[in-house]
Order: sequence, then structure tokens, then C-alpha cells
Amino acid sequence: MSKFDLRDISQRLTAGRDVEAVVFEFLGYLQSVRPDWHASLAFYEISRDALVNVCTRQGNRLVRRDLVVSVDQLPPRLVRKFFHPSAFFNAPDRRTSLLTHLFQTSPSYEPDPGEAMSLQPLSPVPSWASCVCMPLADHEDLIALLMLTSDKRGAFPSKVIGDIIPLKSLAALALAQQLYRANTGRPQDAGTARQAASEFQERIKLLDAQTTDLTAENRAKSERLEALSRELEALDKNSGTYKQELERVKGQLEALEQQSAAASQQLNEAYTQLTSTQTRAGELQRTVSFMREVFQVLSQEHESEAFAKTMVAWFSEHFGVERCSLMVLDDTRETLRIRAQRGIDPALAGLVKVRVGQGIAGWVAHNRKPLFVRVKRDAGEAVQHTNQDAYNSDSFICVPLVHNDRLVGVMNLSNKTAGVPFDELDLDRAMLAGSVLAISLGGQETARHTASWS
Repeated sequence: MSKFDLRDISQRLTAGRDVEAVVFEFLGYLQSVRPDWHASLAFYEISRDALVNVCTRQGNRLVRRDLVVSVDQLPPRLVRKFFHPSAFFNAPDRRTSLLTHLFQTSPSYEPDPGEAMSLQPLSPVPSWASCVCMPLADHEDLIALLMLTSDKRGAFPSKVIGDIIPLKSLAALALAQQLYRANTGRPQDAGTARQAASEFQERIKLLDAQTTDLTAENRAKSERLEALSRELEALDKNSGTYKQELERVKGQLEALEQQSAAASQQLNEAYTQLTSTQTRAGELQRTVSFMREVFQVLSQEHESEAFAKTMVAWFSEHFGVERCSLMVLDDTRETLRIRAQRGIDPALAGLVKVRVGQGIAGWVAHNRKPLFVRVKRDAGEAVQHTNQDAYNSDSFICVPLVHNDRLVGVMNLSNKTAGVPFDELDLDRAMLAGSVLAISLGGQETARHTASWS
């Protein structure tokens, strides 16, 4: 569950009179978490394809700087991630690629130290040791870019990003509503999804109201109990009637306390379920959008060799995999060689040979079964790392590439960003990507065989 009080944040952001009020509350919450955090919010203007109106908070004052920073002046990797993902294909006429939505919903972007100069106009402070950028979007429309910096190194691990995502989503929704009101003068039609979210929020408000009522009743009963106790002491009577009334009130008080605790627990569980569902839905949407764009490219005329290299690089950057290699069988069909890779020394990659049946990749090729290891003890004694390379965790994934019941090669994934172990969703993504690569490479091999026979 997020470390932020999402119910309180939602009420404050929703109650904002205008866009500046929402931005003021949002930046204030972020900077109150830790004293070394500094935040800025730059609004995106699609007509000029630029970031404008950078807002920062200084004490109890919102500072707004009117400037124009063209998207082309930003770091290329940041542009591909949140603005122009079609840059992967070097096609300027595809600025409205289907991947726009996919990259805008990516969780975050951590710039390299060398990119600090190009981000300086948007930065809340002149210099920083750690920085993370996150998009605020309403459906497929990018609203603004959040820049969060810290004077400490490594200040934004994945757990911190996970805590900020729900707060960012609430702020994006509140800004979208304020901008819509400013443009149309009436509330926004949220649609089916928004209606469901509204009903869920109403349920949470109802539970909170019940908790408030129970607390008030608690206080009233407590005051009544104290009054009865003082009356008993003053009269100095040991009347059985007074004792029974006292016990009855105590019982009611205990029951009310239990009801209050149960209502609070239900409220916490509701927030937890909401956060988990939103995260899962976002990840599934990323996967579906990714595969939709891949199949669109695959359906067009392309070279299998170039497609394989692009697919490996694309998959690695989008899903946070630092090491990824595609190995295919040589002409003898007894040895695997690296066809495309990411995160491996190119000179070393050209020398790698793995016999079918040996090592991790050889075992997967021989058995034609995927191998998914979360921790070291998950791997059997027959399948172990070579320990020739440096890995940030023991977790890895290796899947076979099979086309028309014929082995084409294997795909290896290791070193997930920040040493986070792979999960079931990563395995599903690897299987999907492996199937696409098997279709492309297997089709090319079938075409060669057909040409040779003819």
C-alpha cells in the first residue's frame, strides 16, 4: 500500500479551485515526504510540441516560470519513452505511432548525469545527485512532465517509484478535470471506466463516514460512562441497577470499538485492492500495446535480421531488462550462436558458442521448455549459471523459439533493472516475444529451404 494517505490527497486535489491549486497541493505532498526532495511540473503543449509553464513550490508560494522547451531539445531516450516512440524506426512521418500511449504510461525515466544539462530548464534546483521523470497523462493525452530530484544518490528505487505512481495518477486525473472545466466550462464526461472509479470512491467515502459516526458515538458513550461513574461515587451506592447499566454501557463501548476497527480495516483493504488492480491493469495494457505494435511492424515488409535486433533492443528498454540475447542454431543444428544481444560485450558475444544440451541455453534448446528462476534455489543442479559474467541477481528467464515443431533458437533474459527478480508477467512477455521471433526466423529458414529445393 502507498505510504501516502490517498484518501486525503484525493479530497485535497479534487477540492482545488483551479489548476494552480491542484499543482500546489501535489508538489507540496511530494516535497513533504523527505527534506532532500525537490519537485517541478512542466505542462506539455501539443500544438508546439514543447514543455511550457514550469511550476515549483517554494514554501507556501507557487512559482510559475513561462518558458518554451521544445521536445527535440530533451534527451533522446526521454523523447522516445514519453513523446515520440516511433523514433525507433527512424520514420518522421509516424509521429502518432500506436506506441504513444504505451510509452506515456511507462512508470518513470532516470536520466544519466550527461543529460542533466538538457534538463536544466525544467529542474527545480540547479544541481542534483538523483533524478526521476514521470509523465502525467489522461488516457492517451500527455498533460505534464513531473521532475523529482534529490541531493542524495539512489534516492528513487523501484519501491519509491511504486509509492509515487498512485499519487501521480490522482494528480493527473485532477488536472485533467480542471483543464476540461477551464476549456468547456462544464464537468467532464468520464465514461464507463470513470463511472466505476467514482462508484468505488463513493463506497470508500461511505465507509469513512460510518467510521466517523462510530467514533462520535464512542465519544458520547465514553462521556456518559464518566458521568455515571461520578454519580455513583457521589451517591456512594452499590446499587445493582447502576452496576448493570455500567456494564451494559461498557459492552456497547467495546462493540463500537470493534465496529470502528473493522470499518478501518475494510477501508485499508479497499485502498490496497485499488492500488494492486491499477498496477496490474497498467502492466497488462503495456504488454497488449507493445504486442499490437510489434505485430503491425511484422505484418509489413521487413528484414528478419534487422527485425530480430530491433526486437531485442526494444524489448530490453521497454521492460527494464539490462541483458538480453537471441541465440540461433548454426548450420549443423548442434551449436547455438548469438544473433542479436543487448548488454553484452560485442567482441565477447561473437565468440560465444553453446552446444545443445549444455548450460542453461543448451538445456532449454534440448528440452524445448522455458526455464524461469526467481531465486537461485529454483534452478536444479543440472541447470546452473556459468558464473563467467556479472549478474545483479540470481533471477533469469530462458525460453525456446520453436516454429512448425522445429527449434529455431532460444531467448535469454537476465539483470532486470535495480536487481528486481523476474515475475510471471515477465515470463509471459518473454514467451510472446519468443513466439514472434520464432515466426520471423522460422519463416526465413523455411523460405531458404524452399528456394534450395526449387
